[in-house]
Amino acid sequence: MKQLVSAPALFAEAGICLVVGLLLAFLYAPVDASSMGFSQKIFFYHAPIAETALVAFGIAFVAAIAYLRTQDLKWDRLGLVCVRLGLLFSLMVMITGMIWGKAAWGVWWAWEPRLTTFLLVCFLYIAYLVLRSVVEEEQRRATYAAVFAIIAFIDVPMTFFATRFLPEGLHPVVISAGGSGMEGSMLVSFLISMLGMTLLLVALIRRDLTVEDLKDRVADLKHTIGG
Repeated sequence: MKQLVSAPALFAEAGICLVVGLLLAFLYAPVDASSMGFSQKIFFYHAPIAETALVAFGIAFVAAIAYLRTQDLKWDRLGLVCVRLGLLFSLMVMITGMIWGKAAWGVWWAWEPRLTTFLLVCFLYIAYLVLRSVVEEEQRRATYAAVFAIIAFIDVPMTFFATRFLPEGLHPVVISAGGSGMEGSMLVSFLISMLGMTLLLVALIRRDLTVEDLKDRVADLKHTIGG
């Protein structure tokens, strides 16, 4: 069982799901009937990437609460790793989103509710990394970062629900209380891509936590050698 959730295994599982999802999106899911046509297929990767970015920020939020309760630096490391990965996925969201926006709306960027709130999320978590870089003492840095991560997370659910509370925006509501609005072949393609992206996030978290642990060990060794 441990082998199935190791970082290499998770990377392999994620790769299989992402490839299968891509093939299904292009070969199995129908071409969109709207004016977007074939270009709509970027949705099958853009939406899972966006959801995964928000999940990463959500894990950082939970890790921040856990750190403030326990003062255990392992939670601080998890929060840092998740914020970095969340920003990486956010960059991919922006790139794929602008491509999709150009095809759907005729513009690379529009100041509509979801795009605006998502951009604010990115700025907040960039500020989180800046905050960490200017505080040297480890425990104090972890405390400040945890508090900031909790505050920054307020904008994450606002981003997710922006298209539901402000329907005048350009973004469509893909999944709502009434269902997904997607036919079977599209839903299958989307869910497999979503699973693959989630597995990729978990694999990257495990890998980066291992790297952070090694950095801590090297730092401790240097301190010991230095007397």
